[in-house]
Amino acid sequence: MFGLMLFLHFAGLAAWFGALLAAAVTLSVGGKQAGSPELRAAGVRLIRVFQGIGHTGAVALLVSGVVMIISMDLGKNKPLWLEVMEKGGGTVILLALVVLGMMGSRLMKRLAEGRQSGVRPSRYVAAVSVFLVLIASVMLVVSIKI
Repeated sequence: MFGLMLFLHFAGLAAWFGALLAAAVTLSVGGKQAGSPELRAAGVRLIRVFQGIGHTGAVALLVSGVVMIISMDLGKNKPLWLEVMEKGGGTVILLALVVLGMMGSRLMKRLAEGRQSGVRPSRYVAAVSVFLVLIASVMLVVSIKI
């Protein structure tokens, strides 16, 4: 059971991190030419697909992490890296789901309506980039096991 949860944990992390990274790179490159209807439609599809993959990966990461921590049954004797992964990682996941979900749906709505003002996805790309740095920070602390 623990092995399956560990696999889901790493698969969820890869899907989430990869979807966020791909969305940030693709939107930053294509965001400069957001005026054409084809690019706006592609932007809506891109955000929808990457949010679907990313949110699914984040939920899998969160659920598998909770199951693994409960099954370890360490009580209050957890090392610092496990505390960071549990509290910091869980907080980053929940914040990312809420913030990026709201910002992504707002951006998709603006792109679908074809508004010319405020359509640039730079704020969304900046928020995605912040979450990528936070995810990488948690991964660094966990991987060096402080």
